[in-house]
Parts: sequence; C-alpha cells; structure tokens
Amino acid sequence: MAIRRSRLDRKLSGRPLTRAGGERAPGWSYAILCPHEGNLLFDFNSYRRPGQDDLAGHMRDALWTLRHEVVGRSLMSYNTHGLRYFWRFLDELRANGEPINRLNEVDRRLIDRFLTWLELQLSMRGPTRGRPLSLSAKRVSYLHMKALLLNRCKLAPEAVNPELSFPRNPYPNVNRLTPRRDSYSAAEQKAIVNALNSDLRRIHENDGEPLPALQVLMVHMLVLALAMGWNLQSLMELRRDSLRDHALPGRKLFVTVKRRGHSIHAASVPDEPRSQTSEGKLSPVPDNVVEHFRFLCEFTAPLIVEADPRDRDCAFLWKVPKLANRAKVVRLNATRVSNGLLAFRNRHDLRDDRGRPLRLGIARLRPTAASELYRRTHDIRKVQQFLGHASPLTTALHYADKPFEAERDHALVLESFVGHLTSMEVDGKRLVAADGKIPAADVQNLLSEGYSTGIARCRNPFRDGGTVCQKYFTCFRCPNFCVLEDDLWRLFSFYEQLLAERIKINPAHWMKTYGPIIRRIDAEIAPLFPAEKVDAARRQARDNPHPAWKRGSP
Repeated sequence: MAIRRSRLDRKLSGRPLTRAGGERAPGWSYAILCPHEGNLLFDFNSYRRPGQDDLAGHMRDALWTLRHEVVGRSLMSYNTHGLRYFWRFLDELRANGEPINRLNEVDRRLIDRFLTWLELQLSMRGPTRGRPLSLSAKRVSYLHMKALLLNRCKLAPEAVNPELSFPRNPYPNVNRLTPRRDSYSAAEQKAIVNALNSDLRRIHENDGEPLPALQVLMVHMLVLALAMGWNLQSLMELRRDSLRDHALPGRKLFVTVKRRGHSIHAASVPDEPRSQTSEGKLSPVPDNVVEHFRFLCEFTAPLIVEADPRDRDCAFLWKVPKLANRAKVVRLNATRVSNGLLAFRNRHDLRDDRGRPLRLGIARLRPTAASELYRRTHDIRKVQQFLGHASPLTTALHYADKPFEAERDHALVLESFVGHLTSMEVDGKRLVAADGKIPAADVQNLLSEGYSTGIARCRNPFRDGGTVCQKYFTCFRCPNFCVLEDDLWRLFSFYEQLLAERIKINPAHWMKTYGPIIRRIDAEIAPLFPAEKVDAARRQARDNPHPAWKRGSP
C-alpha cells in the first residue's frame, strides 16, 4: 500500500468574503464547526461593556471570518489568549477614566501600552499561577490580538484608525529565550512506567477494581507516547487504519499525520507474539505497541455505531458519563486529555524530583522518548528519524537531552586536556579554576562576598587601569555576572525597585530600558534556583527590601 502525502485544500468554504466589511457573524454567540474539534461555541456577550458594542462587534466578526483560514483550536486560542487579555487591559483603562469603545480608537500608542501592560501581568491559572506571565504567553497574546486587528484592516479598512500599526518585533529572540520542555528524569520516568504497569494489570488481568473508560484510554495514550514519541495532535487523531502491513514479516507500519506540518510519518515497529508466563501460557498483558493499539481499537469498537460519522474512524472514542454531553460518544480533545492525565496523576500520586505533584503531559513525553533513544544509541540521526524531523539540528536543540553519562564523559575528556589546575579549600568546599581564568584569590573573594555588587556578584570587577566597574545595568549582559543563592534577596529587591519606578517613567521607555532586565531575571536566572528559595526571596524583597534597594532609593 502506497503512503502518500495528504492533499492540502486551501480553498475557502462558505460564501465568499466581501471587501467592504467581510462576513458578519450571525449573532453575539455562535458555533463554528471544526473538522478536528467538532462544534466550538463562542459567546461575545461577556465583552459587551456600555458603549463598547462597536469594538466587540468587530472582534466578533473577525473571529467569524477567520474560521476559513485557521483551525478551531487556533480560533479558541485567539479568544482565550488574545481577546481576554486585551479586554482586561481595556477594563483597567475604563476604570481609570479612559474608555476605548470603538475600533478607530485603537492606534499604535494603545498597542504599545498594551505591550507594557502585559509585562506586569501575573498568570491566573495552572502551576505558574501568581507568577509573572512567561515570555511565550505574552508573545502569543500579542500575536493573537494582532491577527484579529489585521483581519479588520483587511476586511473593514474604513473602520480602522489610520494610525494603527504594530511593532516590528517586540519579543526578539523569543525562541532562544523561551525555556524548552525538559524530558522527565530517570526517577520520574520510572514512576510513570510503574503506574502504567499497575493499570495494565488491572485492565488485562482483572487485578483490582475496573478502571473508568477515560483512564483506560489515558493508559494507552501514555504507552503510545512513551514508546513512539508522538505529539498530542498525532495521538488524538490516530485512525483505526494507522497500523499498516509491512513488506518484511514480523513487522508493521504505524502511519501518523502531523497536520501542522502537512506531513506523514511512517514508523516500522516489531509485531512479535506475546511472551509466555512461567506456567507456559501467553501473557495477558501486551508487550509491544502493536498489541496495545489493537486492544485500544477493540476497546472502542462498540462505540463506533453511536459516534458521529466524522469520528467513527478515530481510535480514541469515549462515551461521556455525565454533564451536558452525557451518554454522547465523542473523540478526545486536548481538554479531555488534560483532565484524564490529571486524574491519572492523582490516582497514583505521582511526584517530581522535588516532591511536588508531577506535571504530566504528552508534550514532555516526546523529548523523554527521544532522550531515552539517544541514551541507548548515541546516534542523533536515529533519533531524528524516530521523531520524523527534517533536520537533525532540530532534534539536537529541542528534543534529545544529553544523558548524565555524556556529561561525565565530556568532563573526563576536558580534564585530560587541562595541564594545570588551581585548587583550594574555602569554607570546607573544594574549588577548581582553570589556568589564568579565575585566580585563586579572586575565587576566594567571590565566595566571601568580596566581589559583591549592588545586584549580585562579579567574577572580576576590575577594568583596564585598575578601575572598578560600577555599571549595574550592564551586569545582565556581562560574562562576569554571577548569582548565588545568598544573592537572591538583593537581586529581587532590585527587581521590585524597577517595578516600583515604572509609574514614574514613560511606559515605552520603561519597557525598552528595564523590560529586558525583568524578563531575564524571570526567564533565565530564577529557574536556575529551587522554586522555594526564589519564592522566599521574592517575599522577603517585597516585605523587607535589601538596604541597597530600599523603596525610594536611587
């Protein structure tokens, strides 16, 4: 059977758009049928403030016309991550006596103020609740709002302010600054595997109380994600015919589609008979991914006749047990998967290496599978083919973590090339510095706070001619900048001082001058320390600032 690339249909469905104003939405609340997500409901009544119907109506119409261009999940994100943040910003302006009611009142100055406002917002949900918004969250919110406004510029230009424009790149180097999704550690991965084995025995050996249907689906989704490294979209859209015949005996082909990249990936997997138990019987628990997938298809087969015709070929079908869709057969979407994984984690009380509840997600299982394969093969090309990437650079940069053994081996190689080392004992700690890089006296001064600055510490504060550097703000671009745990109170006192000064400075100037410093502390420095140490330092800085950064000090 030939495997061909899916044909990409770029034609717009429905009636054609008009240049004057585009298609008008049928009302303030409507449903959009997405072939991948089903019916998506949008209700814009929550955006209708007194006198604000013009602006809310244009945003409503923008989402309605964009249904031809983007998939349903992107439309939902435009609403939840774009409009909602922008409307919170407008509500604050309204409370301060600056109501924005019409689309023609949105100009470049308002966009700049919105970007400045985003810099000061805290996350409202999830494990990062109460912390500053991540760089990626701020960028997504801005880009989604920009997409809606550009839609109005294209389809309703007469209603748009001629002064409306957008910054060329308000978040430079975002891909480099955004932290990657780390793979699970060996201990965390072992805990997940043990939980899966326990549930598989309950499913196949009737060992314990039967699992709810959603949990059976979650077990098999986790098994497939760990074994095959697929992302969430590929897993949710697995078809019953995804398992194909292979030219070689004893093997099968798993064919998956990556819709965002318009690509098809075929993975060869072994199809071997089950192993035997000590009594000579076949093991009831499948021991390869082919058997797990076959069981999944058999488990959901009785639901096919009740499912929507568009969903009958999906492998992950579920009959909703309660709420509004009770007894309705649906395919899994991201929200249902998230709820199912949360229940799985809570049932097994999975914890991370710091003892906190484990953040279980398919997105982290993909780099986990890649890192495990790299640890066993030490061949990045094999990992690239396993993940279906076009370039091994993508695999190396974003997915395959080097194992501990690699770091150890590299350290041994480096030590073999170093001819002379300077070692010393400071407060019971052994320190090693390479030739000429950090003199022993400087290392001692660094640890004993002899080289402390107003923010943290400096490896070498001396400049040509014996002068001492006193430029605090350039520390964040200097390779000599060092931060130890003892410096967190002083660092976050400086951080709070910058935030306190923002009301005295032009917002655009503050964002350009001090915004990058705030972002670097949040995105690059704070994650390097234990979360509890960082939280304690933030609280101490707010309640009792360091003497160098008392409120009102220069």
